Amino acid sequence: MNESMSASGGKHSIKGIVLPADPADLFVVLYDLLPDRHFRGLRANEWQGDEAVGQLAEEVCEDVRSFGDADTAHVEQAFDQYGDQGIFAALIGLDEALGVVNPFGGARCASALTKIARRYNEKNQLNDPEGPTTGKLLPRCARPGKLLVQPTGKPDFFKQVHRVTEDNFRNVRHMSFKQRNGAHFSGKKAIPIGSAPLLESYEDLMFDFPEVDGKTFYKVSPRDERLCDRIDHVVKNLDDSGAEIGVMPEGSLSNGLMDHWATHLGTDPEGSRLRWVLLGTGPLGEGDPRPNRAVMVDRSTGETILTHDKMHGFTMGKGQADRWRLPDRPRHEAAAEYLERGDIVTVAETAIGRVAVLICEDIKQSTDWEAALRAFGVSHLFVPLLSSPISRTFPRWDRLAAERCVEVIGAWVILANSLAVGAHIKLPPDNCFNVLVVGPRLPRSLDNGDCVAQFARSENGTELARVVEPDRESGAMRRRPEDAPLPTIGRGGTAP
Repeated sequence: MNESMSASGGKHSIKGIVLPADPADLFVVLYDLLPDRHFRGLRANEWQGDEAVGQLAEEVCEDVRSFGDADTAHVEQAFDQYGDQGIFAALIGLDEALGVVNPFGGARCASALTKIARRYNEKNQLNDPEGPTTGKLLPRCARPGKLLVQPTGKPDFFKQVHRVTEDNFRNVRHMSFKQRNGAHFSGKKAIPIGSAPLLESYEDLMFDFPEVDGKTFYKVSPRDERLCDRIDHVVKNLDDSGAEIGVMPEGSLSNGLMDHWATHLGTDPEGSRLRWVLLGTGPLGEGDPRPNRAVMVDRSTGETILTHDKMHGFTMGKGQADRWRLPDRPRHEAAAEYLERGDIVTVAETAIGRVAVLICEDIKQSTDWEAALRAFGVSHLFVPLLSSPISRTFPRWDRLAAERCVEVIGAWVILANSLAVGAHIKLPPDNCFNVLVVGPRLPRSLDNGDCVAQFARSENGTELARVVEPDRESGAMRRRPEDAPLPTIGRGGTAP
């Protein structure tokens, strides 16, 4: 241990707050102490380029990686000499040091910091849940996709960690999936997504229009007897395709279909790379009304990774039933979705990053979740839809909402639709897609609004959506050969 650390036996403090030696706890304490006002203008940007800041940060980082604890006396001295600039320097050094325990950064963990790596695996956070801090410190696995010449806010200055305050936990359930660090995904960066529509037409669905207190509602549920055989075919297609994650659309799940899916879970067929399946969404559980619930499971164990209850029901506006050519009509318009609404988003720590699920209208109504999911650094959003076809030529609400998630949060977004609505509102086939995957472009573009977009199409309810590219000569959207690729997503990471 260096001389200053060995001589620092007493407690050290800044502004009356005791500094913990644990580097993750210390980061949280210093981060919360440093006023946000420094990040509204250019002051923090000027600090970042200061030679003294770089030297102090390097010293803090070296201490932590060598000894596992921070030299709090050194940090206190930095504050006494440089004020808030000294706090900033210590934070930069701590952030760099903690990069070796970030499982999404690719660095090898220093032996002195294995206690923090173990804490993240066991406790789902880098800081000590029984220590002096509140909220959580999490490894960074996503960065906003918007064009940034320089950092524009406090979180943007730190490459390896996210500070999540207690306020950010409002309406968020944070959990871990215990196999997140297991070798249950391939080592490849690109993860193939297999998405089948399941629903081919309105004949696969039941529409009801209950009235409550003089107001009209609508509810949609799948016809189990039409989908059981299709699920069997979809599972085989997923196994044969090399897909690692399966994603089914909204409206394709029920209590009975959950039981049918269960017959395929808890298995790991030879040659299959399928690891997770988002089984779709539908009215699950008991009660009246029921939630419109999404369920994501681990294929090999049958374990539930996460569930999500739709928070924002879609309101069927005046004329909507006619435009969608529904088989039945509400007696009064507009009609609200008949469901018990959820009030939280589940965020799961996993092997590929930080994962969440939203359902259709949820992604459009972003006020309740966008700030929190950015604070958590969510890297992947899975979004089942029951809607008209996804358009490439005319950016509609679904695509615009997905691209906003890339820009604001930095997440990969997987939109998975069925064929049901599109089968009844005739649109040009060259502009009808049931899957869209958008994500951040790496290396990052020097232009605004630039992201990776993969449009994919299925021809029937059991076929997995394959990427469709424009014809090079005519520009028309043409189906590629049968060996066309599945859409893919990247892993969460720390790339700037």
